[in-house]
Amino acid sequence: MKWRQSNKRLKKKDSQFVSCTQNLFDEQHYIMHNNFETNAAQVHNLVGTCRICSSLESIDLLAVSNLLPNSMFEKQKFAAITIRLGEPTCTVLLFTSGKMVLTGCKSLLACILASTIVANLLRVGFPGIVFTLDAIKIQNIVGNAHVHVGDDEMLDLQRFYKEFNIFCTYQPNMFPGLIYRPTNLPIVLLIFFSGKVVITGAKNMQDVYNGWKNMLELLNKYKIKKI
Repeated sequence: MKWRQSNKRLKKKDSQFVSCTQNLFDEQHYIMHNNFETNAAQVHNLVGTCRICSSLESIDLLAVSNLLPNSMFEKQKFAAITIRLGEPTCTVLLFTSGKMVLTGCKSLLACILASTIVANLLRVGFPGIVFTLDAIKIQNIVGNAHVHVGDDEMLDLQRFYKEFNIFCTYQPNMFPGLIYRPTNLPIVLLIFFSGKVVITGAKNMQDVYNGWKNMLELLNKYKIKKI
């Protein structure tokens, strides 16, 4: 296998620890203080991006697929290699440019850990080549929450849509969920009459937890008795 070396100078430190430190501390703070609340939102998928910088012009994905048994690469179908990690549970798409897309993580910490594992696998598999991580960012967080309604209760989505129709999309004949885009919150909510809510569009944990706290107070006002 022949690697083409690049003349670009690498950074001495992985800059993700500089750029993500505050977000990481904030995330752990919010997880610790909100997981004990019965009505707290739960994160079940985080989409992040990262970049592996190296002394190479491009990463040989075929060589990487031969190195990693938990990977899949079909060049004719897709321009990235799929790497599946078990701990943390994560699916990584790695491109020849070094860009990575990580899905399935439940926190920024897990995202950083998964990207570090991939970088370490490359370091071990291809000694003599320097691999560093850069620009770890959260692109989207998907969570779920629930408005506790009684057995004889439901959410009045019709009234909610009537009062907030400028910010909503609701077509019950086609889909039972109401899509709400609040202007004062950096999230989008998919609300069902059963009280189940899907939260998306968040860029950090604070958006999920604080956004849901504000929405829970509002949605509790729309409980009605089932007819």
